[in-house]
Amino acid sequence: MRRHGTFLAAMLLAAVAGEAAADALDRIAERGEIRFGVRESSAPFSYRTETGEAAGLAVRLCRRVANALSTRLGKPIAPAFVTVDAKTRFAALAEGRVDVHCGPMTQTLARRETLDFSIPYFMDGIGAALRRDGPQDVTELKGQPVGALAGTTGIAKAAEWGAAGGSKIVEFASHEAGLRALAKGEIDAYFGDQGLLVHQLNELKKEDRLIPIRVMEEQFSYEPYSLAMKAGEGRLRLEVDRALSRAFLSQEVFDDIQAEFGDLALSDFAAFLYVLVALPE
Repeated sequence: MRRHGTFLAAMLLAAVAGEAAADALDRIAERGEIRFGVRESSAPFSYRTETGEAAGLAVRLCRRVANALSTRLGKPIAPAFVTVDAKTRFAALAEGRVDVHCGPMTQTLARRETLDFSIPYFMDGIGAALRRDGPQDVTELKGQPVGALAGTTGIAKAAEWGAAGGSKIVEFASHEAGLRALAKGEIDAYFGDQGLLVHQLNELKKEDRLIPIRVMEEQFSYEPYSLAMKAGEGRLRLEVDRALSRAFLSQEVFDDIQAEFGDLALSDFAAFLYVLVALPE
């Protein structure tokens, strides 16, 4: 009986150890599905269409990841898109509700303490939108309220430029809400990733061609967007990097950019990113 009990205990320990050793790639292979976190209103990188379909540059690249995994694992891997926002995206990764965050997320050293990141897929930077009848430069802010999207690096930049004059920092749930507040005079500057600000302002101008807002040409930081995973998922990160590298080296990424950005011309620096970060097989 003692030997039988010892054997049973050993088997249980081995089973537990096997479960603990299983990583995200194993779970994806087992369920035949990879779960991507997608934002609802972060166009042109990650958003939901009017019919609820996930779309955007990051989403297109994530679909490429799912296709590549199907080939690598020898079985169909279906992409599933789970809605997250700027605040819930981190918990969704930590709790395993999503395998990869598929949207605009800046890779930073602080975030790398708890997350794994792919090679960058886009280079943006924090910019500022100003009202045409308000301060014409962020250096002119003298106590006026300023805003940014909650849970993003734009908050820190808003605080940095607003600190000198004691400006109140207002956090918004979406870029659209922030820009509308700016247009109404509720704030005097709105900070966010420049590409997102330009895109959202263009969308608002479809409703009101004379909306009194401009986005400054100057960028205050460089924000490398990467696909994010829970820390420690090295095998999954390798497969994500492999899929991205192939899209970059084949230049198929530019088809995705054209589809989402239209006639927007990338700077030479932004275009060279794909040559710089792509990894050879």
